[in-house]
Amino acid sequence: MTRKTFITAAVAVAVAAVAVCAPAQEPPAAAPGVNPKVLTVNGQPVYAAEISLMMQNIQGYLKSQGREATEDEIVQVATQRIVEQKLLAQEAQRFGVKPDEQRIAQMMELTERQAGGRDQLDSVLAKGGSNRTQLEQMFREMELGRALIAQQIQPTVEVSDQEIQNFYNEHPQDFQRAEQVHARHILIKADPAADEQTRTIARLKADQVHQRATNGEDFATLAKDLSEDSTAAQGGDLGFFEKGRMVPAFADAAFALQPGQISPVVETQFGYHVIKVEERRPAGTVPLEEAKAPIRRVIVNEKTNVAVGQLVNTLGRTADIVFLDENGQPVPVPKPAAGATP
Repeated sequence: MTRKTFITAAVAVAVAAVAVCAPAQEPPAAAPGVNPKVLTVNGQPVYAAEISLMMQNIQGYLKSQGREATEDEIVQVATQRIVEQKLLAQEAQRFGVKPDEQRIAQMMELTERQAGGRDQLDSVLAKGGSNRTQLEQMFREMELGRALIAQQIQPTVEVSDQEIQNFYNEHPQDFQRAEQVHARHILIKADPAADEQTRTIARLKADQVHQRATNGEDFATLAKDLSEDSTAAQGGDLGFFEKGRMVPAFADAAFALQPGQISPVVETQFGYHVIKVEERRPAGTVPLEEAKAPIRRVIVNEKTNVAVGQLVNTLGRTADIVFLDENGQPVPVPKPAAGATP
């Protein structure tokens, strides 16, 4: 048995019965000791429930990608991620990095909603042998790791103009775009299921908006004052978009306009729109100057991931990681046989 296989088997036994995240059905009552410590990382405990939660996250991601993995593989990846998370959080604390408490609160709130409410989450956690404090601590460690990366690693990443040029030259297919228009709109909402009188009133409002716009009133100001869309505060500005991004009736009307032109009232499932096109872009290759910012972000992310991986490997080589048996005692990990893969 290799070291990796042994560790996977040891942890799998401990986490097999633990359920932490919001389930589709009521979980069974937890057995005594269902959430034991399964290992320590530099003396900091890792509980079975933490690995179980990470496993569920990994399984959800694999499902969304149409991929599968064995339970042993998922246990192994989940354990590795939890250990890495602990190491990064410990390093963040060493640097005096502070977590964003608002982000932690938002993660807790999202988890509550996914569980069906606060009481349901508490019930699920309790039946998994865990509690809200442990869950919040897990989110805190995740946030510490994110903050460490954002504050200590990413600012050190440098990207040269030559690297950007090389990326642009090597990925020409990524910089082709279809025709685009830059448009604003004013929306008067009308539910398709609304009665005829309600829809007639909405249409009359839209007609009045159209009249004022074509009479020369400033379109952005009209949008701020009258639009019922979320873009109202931005003067109805939708930015540049390709035809396929919008519902057909809206897209057909927008792409029929030239810069400065205003559409007739357009009806969609959202209500009644008045559209003004500001600019048009022909189909073609995105210029390098316009592509520089997104290319830089891609390269920064790639280099950051490499740097984080290197840091985790360095921290892992000196870390005191101890696996525990069901009695909380250290498990002796067998050394690989000669010629075996560690």
